[in-house]
Amino acid sequence: MKRDRQLIEHLTERARYLRRRGLAINGRTLHAGAALSSADIIAVLFYHALRIDPQHPAWEDRDIFINSRGHGAEPIFVALADRGFFPKADLDQMEEAGCHLHGLTAATTPGIEFSCGSLGQGLSLGVGTALGKRARRLPGRVFVVAGDGECQEGSVWEAAMTASHYRLDTVTLIVDRNGYQSSDRDTETVMELEPLEDKFRAFGFAVRRINGHDIAALVDAMEALPFEPGKPSAIIADTIKGKGVSFFESGHVHCGRFGRDLSPELFERALRELGGGELQFSPEFIEQRLAGARKEVKLGYTGIPLSNLLIEYATQDPRVCYVGVDTMEVPFQKQFPDRAFDVGIAEQDELTVATGLAKMGMLPVVQAWSPFTPIRNFDQLRTSLTRHNANVKIISTALGLANCSHGASHHDMESLALFRVVPNLVVLAPFDARQFAQAFRVAMAHVGPVVILGPPEIYAPGNEGLPAVPRPDAGGFRIGQSEWLRHGRGATLITFGAPLRYAWAAATQLSAGLINMCSLKPLDEAAIIQAATESRALVTVEEQNAIGGLGSAVAEVIAERGLRVKFKRLGIPDQFVEDVGDYTETRATINLTAAGVARAVTELLRA
Repeated sequence: MKRDRQLIEHLTERARYLRRRGLAINGRTLHAGAALSSADIIAVLFYHALRIDPQHPAWEDRDIFINSRGHGAEPIFVALADRGFFPKADLDQMEEAGCHLHGLTAATTPGIEFSCGSLGQGLSLGVGTALGKRARRLPGRVFVVAGDGECQEGSVWEAAMTASHYRLDTVTLIVDRNGYQSSDRDTETVMELEPLEDKFRAFGFAVRRINGHDIAALVDAMEALPFEPGKPSAIIADTIKGKGVSFFESGHVHCGRFGRDLSPELFERALRELGGGELQFSPEFIEQRLAGARKEVKLGYTGIPLSNLLIEYATQDPRVCYVGVDTMEVPFQKQFPDRAFDVGIAEQDELTVATGLAKMGMLPVVQAWSPFTPIRNFDQLRTSLTRHNANVKIISTALGLANCSHGASHHDMESLALFRVVPNLVVLAPFDARQFAQAFRVAMAHVGPVVILGPPEIYAPGNEGLPAVPRPDAGGFRIGQSEWLRHGRGATLITFGAPLRYAWAAATQLSAGLINMCSLKPLDEAAIIQAATESRALVTVEEQNAIGGLGSAVAEVIAERGLRVKFKRLGIPDQFVEDVGDYTETRATINLTAAGVARAVTELLRA
């Protein structure tokens, strides 16, 4: 039909627009692979299938859209702006301080129903939404877009059972089957998903598999919903990660920014390959997007020393093995394939598998992300790993606000509070790569579970030039012992991890003392007592919730020992940090800067 042909042409042009404009956002995150692979799906949803009203976003009869993976946000943001949910000018402020557009989709943005990013939760949210609509007799369908690697999370299948059990034929799950994961490895190498259609059918879904770049096939599938009365629907949309840009279509690009991770010249090449259409960019615009004026704050990357240490220890000890969650240490795997295990995106499985390995006399080293371990798998940590005193070493990275502009799903502000309350667990927090290597050797020599909280990246975007911290070379690393960096009579700051940089700047300005509390459990109580004796005030500085973290631990020592000293906790207030920007800007919203620390110490001393 002529109308149908016009519809397909219109949606095809909209998909091209979403790709070009989404790529031009070029924020700190830029999940280009998923953004490009899902653009056709997003175009058909937002310009054809979804019943939504930008003028009345809370309209009760609306359809619900959920971006379960949180990643690949760019075409969604562009579509929302194009439909009128917020001004298009906001797109060029993505991940800037004060902007509602984070690196992942969040409910801070008009038109986004749920904040996601901790993978595997979108389908459950969709099920709950559909049940709520049914209970209130409200019309409207629920569409959930998920990544294929995300389907390795057990919660996806729990939600699938619930959707089928309650016969939720208003629920549609669309799997962006681009074949690659966040580690830039293909899904079948990490953890096999096929036969994916059969799996969803076994869980009670009616399933169609289509070409996810065929606009007509996508339209036909959307218009045929539900595929079977009384059954939730699943669309397996086979896509190409990085679709439309030749140098992305290999699939090996999860995220990266032009002008920093990718050559600036590739930006203009990508725009040319995607075609012109209605959207053209001036040279001034392109130059601005590639400026990259922000300085990058070095956070003491642990990846290279971890890889080298793993190989060193595995060469000497046949018990040493590796367990990851889409984080495989490839050099280790090549040398020790029988001792390298990646369970995919499945944090709960990771810790229990490691516990079983330890039970059989192996020495597992687990690699995890602090925003998701121990939050995602606390029960497994408590009930399996530590209750059995399993000889497992957990390397937990992305501590604190290092993943600043991604948004609250990727901010780790609870891990220390959770780790502290688990028996049998040693918690270490080395500051940089050199101290990480020392802590790793100590952890491997210790019999029992150990967590090493380490910095995650080579850099974090930031515009505050933080000073180098002149740490001593002598003394080594010991469980239960901190590191004195400065002594001061007025106040002593106690901190760990990335905050040591701005705490050092504040301590230098104030001639204050400074302790790097690199052993968090057991805590160096002797150092706290000595600091309380030497100084008039103690101030803890941490990128954790001020409730339950280092500040609470030090407060316990002060109270139980009856120490007479002024005391203040500086950390993340009891809130989510939703006003994000670069590393400096995100911290500034909660006064975790050198100036903020210095001001708080001065006020405490004057009180």
